[in-house]
Amino acid sequence: MKHRKILAILLCVALALSMLAGCGTPANNTPANNGNEAQPSGNENTVPVPAGPTDEELSKLVDITKAGAQAVSADKLKEGSYDIQVASGSELFKILESKLVVVGDVMQLVLKVQGDMYSKMYAGDAAAAASVSAVSDGEKDADGNTTFRVVIKSLNEVQKLSAYADAQGKWYDRTVLADADTLPADALKPADTPKPDDSKKDEGKKDDSGKKDEGKKDDTPKEDTKPDDKKDETKPDEGKQEEPPKEDTKPDEGKQDEPQGLADGDYTVNVTFSGGTGKARILSPATLHVSGGKMTATVKWSSENYDYMIVNGQKKTPVSTAGGSVFIIPVPALGQSFKVIGDTTAMSTPHEVEYTLRLDLQ
Repeated sequence: MKHRKILAILLCVALALSMLAGCGTPANNTPANNGNEAQPSGNENTVPVPAGPTDEELSKLVDITKAGAQAVSADKLKEGSYDIQVASGSELFKILESKLVVVGDVMQLVLKVQGDMYSKMYAGDAAAAASVSAVSDGEKDADGNTTFRVVIKSLNEVQKLSAYADAQGKWYDRTVLADADTLPADALKPADTPKPDDSKKDEGKKDDSGKKDEGKKDDTPKEDTKPDDKKDETKPDEGKQEEPPKEDTKPDEGKQDEPQGLADGDYTVNVTFSGGTGKARILSPATLHVSGGKMTATVKWSSENYDYMIVNGQKKTPVSTAGGSVFIIPVPALGQSFKVIGDTTAMSTPHEVEYTLRLDLQ
């Protein structure tokens, strides 16, 4: 009996030991997890989503100053549209293509920016952009990039801009520098600083010679020159009086049809302006931009005191106030007059004033 009890105890111990050994290894013979490996989440098909740029990364700017470069303003350039290289002060504001449009004393950069992170731009710092609605909306293309149009003061100098990031819901400071050295040679007006001095001297000489000539004419040729001049003047005058009406009416008829057939791009338009007291006006010429069948014009007032315009029921705020309030407004038609409202702050209280505009292609 004792031997049987001892044998039974030994069998129980052996069975217990075998069970303990089995607990150390999973039934499927895979190694036990010692806590050094990540446990499965239960959703092995989930693809990790890369995190977007941080606020610190979006706010970072680098110095793009062009040492020793002389600023170039609009009055040094011929009117036209030119390719130009533009440096960006932010790695997260990558410029793919850039163009400069010059009309009158207004310079406008057309910037194609990589991606669609930003939807709006302002010609000023982020603090100002957040407090006013003077912004320019971007145009998104089929490739997922965004094009902005922004008025700048000069080339070769760092221009402060701000861009609105949709995902973050806030404005970020941006800087750009348009390099005048990358413009075509024919974009710059010829150096004319010495010419005014020479012209003044020439004018003096012309005045002296004119006086001498007048003295000579008084001696004898008075009677002969007057009849000749009258005959010569009347003939061309009569011809000129007949020609202008023909030239004026033909462009008018054509220009009414042109808006429907204009290809996408930038054009120069003459501005006919009336209304108000005459103290302020919209300068001519202006820039016309056509995109997707829609026309907008970049117009500049002779005054900085206009804080908004209403055109076709749309309220527009200035995109710049450097040297005058600059607006980008919708254009209902070319070659036809249309009403606009400008709100001026030049008086003791702001006043809305009605004006009439007409835009004609040059």
